[in-house]
This record gives sequence, C-alpha cells and structure tokens, in this order.
Amino acid sequence: MHKLVRKLADIWEELVGDPASFSLENRAFNSISVVTMVLLVVLLPFNMWLGLTAVWIMVATLLVLQAFFFYLSRYRRIYYASMLAYVIVSYITLTATFYLNSGSHGPALLLFFLTFNLLIAFSPRSQHWIWALLHLLLPVILLTKEYLHPGWITDSYYKNASNRYIDILSSYIVTLTCIYLITNYLRKNYEREKQNAEVRADKIDIQNINLEQLNQKKDKLFSIIAHDLQSPLNSIITTLHLIAEYELEEEEKKMLGDELLTLTKNTSNLLTNLLTWSKLQMDGKGVRLSQENIYEAVERVLSIQRMLADKKSVTVISRVDPNIFITADHNMLELVIRNLINNAIKFTPSGGQVEIDLRIKNDTCQLMVADNGIGIDPSQQEELFSLKTQSTFGTNNEKGIGLGLVLCKELLTLQHGELWFESVPGKGTTFYASFPLSQANSSDKKLSA
Repeated sequence: MHKLVRKLADIWEELVGDPASFSLENRAFNSISVVTMVLLVVLLPFNMWLGLTAVWIMVATLLVLQAFFFYLSRYRRIYYASMLAYVIVSYITLTATFYLNSGSHGPALLLFFLTFNLLIAFSPRSQHWIWALLHLLLPVILLTKEYLHPGWITDSYYKNASNRYIDILSSYIVTLTCIYLITNYLRKNYEREKQNAEVRADKIDIQNINLEQLNQKKDKLFSIIAHDLQSPLNSIITTLHLIAEYELEEEEKKMLGDELLTLTKNTSNLLTNLLTWSKLQMDGKGVRLSQENIYEAVERVLSIQRMLADKKSVTVISRVDPNIFITADHNMLELVIRNLINNAIKFTPSGGQVEIDLRIKNDTCQLMVADNGIGIDPSQQEELFSLKTQSTFGTNNEKGIGLGLVLCKELLTLQHGELWFESVPGKGTTFYASFPLSQANSSDKKLSA
C-alpha cells in the first residue's frame, strides 16, 4: 500500500512539475488542469446520458481546450499565456452556461463560485482583486438582465424536473469536491513551504552560530597576534638593542644571549602553532596518515627540548618502546609531541622530572607525558581545550596562551585520536594522547613468533 501511494505521488509530481523547476502558481495551475480534465471526462458521458446536447458539446470543447492549456503550461512552460486563455474561456463558458442552462434556476452560480476558487488558487496574489471584481460584476449583470427581461431566459432547457435535480446536484457535488481538493492542495503546499522555511531557518541559525564561533576564534587570533606574539618580539628587539648599543661584560652578554635564545625558541614555537592552527581553521584538510615509529618521533622532539630542560635542571626520562608503530600524520605527530613535552617542561620547577611512556590498550597506543610540576588549577580545567583560557606563566615565567593544547586536540581528532589529562594542583599533570596502532605491530609479532 505504501509503495502504491508513493508511486501515485511520483506520477502526480511528474504531471504537475518538479517544485525545483516550476513555481508554486504554475504547479497549482497544472494540478487544477489535471483535476478539471478528469471532471470533464466524467461529466461528458453524464450529460450525454441526460440528453443535454448543448452542454455535452460544450464540455467536450472545454476538455480539448483544457488539455491544450495544460500542454502549454506544463511542457512548453508558457504559464501566463495559458492562465490568461483559461480565464477568457472560463468567463465565456460561464456566461453561456447561465444563458443556456436556465439562468439562476440552473447551476451557473455554483460554477461561478467554483471558478473563482480555481483562479485564486493558481494566479498570483496581485491579480486576485481582478478576479474578485469580475466575479462580482458579471453575475450581477446577468442576474439584473434576467430580472429586468424575464423572457431572455427560458426554463424549457430541462426536459423534466428530475433532469434539473440531477444537474444541479451533480454541479453542487463537483463544486464541493473541487473546493475540497483545492483547499487541501493549498494547505499541503503551505505546510510544505512552512516546513522548508523552518529547515532554512534552522540552517541559518546553525550558520549564524558557526559564524559567531569563527568570529570568536578570529578575535582570539587577533588578540594573540596583537599582544602575545608582539610582546616576545619586543623583548627580542630590546635584548638585541642592549647587546648592540652597550658595552657589556661577558657574563652579561651570556645571560642576555641565553635569554634571547629562550625568547626566540618560545616565539618560534608560538608562531608555528599559530600558523598551523590558522591553516587548520581555514580548510581543516591536508592530513596524510602513514605508518610512524613513535619512538623516533619522540627522540626527534627531545633532541631540541632536552636543551630547554637542561637549562631549567629538569630531568626528562623517555621509556618509549622503539618497536611501536602507529598510524598518524608525520608533521602533526611531531607538533603534538613537541607541545606536550614543551608544556611539561614549562610548568615543572627546577629539579623536577618529566616522564614519557607508552601504554597499549586494544587497538590504540596512548602516549603519556607526565610531570611533577605545579598542576592545573581546577577553575581552568574545563576550558583547557578551548580558546577561552587565559594566558599562563611557567615556573620560569615562560608565557603560554593555551593555543598549543587547542591545536593538539584538533590535530588528534583529525588523526582519529583523542587527548585528555589528569592533574592534581601542586603535584603534577599527565597528558594522554591516543593514536591508532599500525598493522605493522601485528606483523612484527607474527614474525617474532
């Protein structure tokens, strides 16, 4: 039953036209044309059976004309010309019906009412006043003429009272049926348009929310560029100015040189994160997953980060298994590891310790970066992976803006991984970054077995 209804709906849409290609008024005209042709096909043999020769000839003529109007509107897409021709033929037919079919004693006034409903169903709203005026004037003129000249119309049209009864009753049933179909059709179109409007409104709301989020990210980005990036660059310029303009002792030069090196590395890391995050916000693409040895990636990062750790007297211990392979993007993997290790060193006091380890669980590899530093304040933990976090300072006043963790979270998501943490204020923090294990691990196990 459901398939039959769907099939009939498809046939109907094929007859009246696709909503994407035809206007609502055009489809309404096509629908009414189809219904009108069906009714005329029914009325033709009915009037022939009643012996109403003039009427069935007129019905047959209207059927041919209506089929032609439908062809012009549906297949030639000449909607306005078809509608105008339909209107002209309708008024001629109504006038002829009134004259030939016993005037006010026949069904003509019912047909006037039906035609008015048809016209306002498929014509533009701007034309409704025209049809209302014509449907007021024409019946008034005809009724007035009949009143003033009673002999103009004869009641000899019907052979007997039963014919008149059947004709008026059938006209009433046709009028009632058509008005119901028109009202139901218009109501369905209204509900469909309303639903489409609601869907479009929902899409607009979603787009507005996305735009608002993008604006917030843009504002945060400009804030980073205007303040957090400008500040270390100004410090670098000031340090270089001191070295160039003043005669300094070797110890002072070494101290300024070390400070300059730290500022440059921190600024470089910040700029790398900033550029990567900006590119990610613009397209979110460019992920190239491949088989990566996580031990080699950690060692490449530690070759630089150990120098920063040594300056702070922070011990870095790596227990990463050199035989573990994961599926990750080569550059993104290193950026995630560098940010996590850099953060751990930044927030670990002198004499502290950072430990890097792996844990295999099901088909994932969890990289753990743990420190015994200052931990994360509970008030900041909920928004740690958002750009709502405030700038923070490490144990040696190294400035952080929280962008690195946001970036790590987004990069891990693109690599089908996750990022989370455990932290106890005053005792330290452990970050967990999960990656899918590579099939190379299972292959190595088979070979070793």
